[in-house]
Amino acid sequence: MKQDEYIGKIQSDEPSRVEELPSFTLAGISAVTTNAAELNGSGKIGRLFAQFHSDNIVDQLRKYQQLPGHYSCYYNYEEGDAGQYEIMVGVRVKEIPQNQFPEYIKTFIVPAAKYAVFVTERGPIIEVVQLAWSHIWKWSQQPGNERAFSGDFEYYDQHIDPNDGQAEIYIALR
Repeated sequence: MKQDEYIGKIQSDEPSRVEELPSFTLAGISAVTTNAAELNGSGKIGRLFAQFHSDNIVDQLRKYQQLPGHYSCYYNYEEGDAGQYEIMVGVRVKEIPQNQFPEYIKTFIVPAAKYAVFVTERGPIIEVVQLAWSHIWKWSQQPGNERAFSGDFEYYDQHIDPNDGQAEIYIALR
């Protein structure tokens, strides 16, 4: 399906809900990229997800894992969504020292915040998540919708089907 066939594949242009979450720790692999690089085909997000799955990062971190499922987290924003940011694909872990993990595993503490939560429709996960982000970018430009750029994340259930999946996207608010 083409992107225009997915119009309406996010439940709404508005968040499904707003919720406050305490801080929590993620551990995984990361890369630095920009939205411009991702849109022009020279991005790193797709390769990072492929490495996460091919290297079985979930299995490597299972003994530290606090909750099932995996996350992709966007943080260390330089200029909001216009500049560089870091993306981590990982799992939620118990708070333990970084030196307990292999050298290539990084940790990030997702800050406590109020989050606007967007839920994608079901479909090929790459397409429905990309479309949801295009709606989120439009939503964030509306008056009163102020992103904090402190740590946004996507949550993927442990049993997600990449061909017919659904994700939740959490946007930190000011």
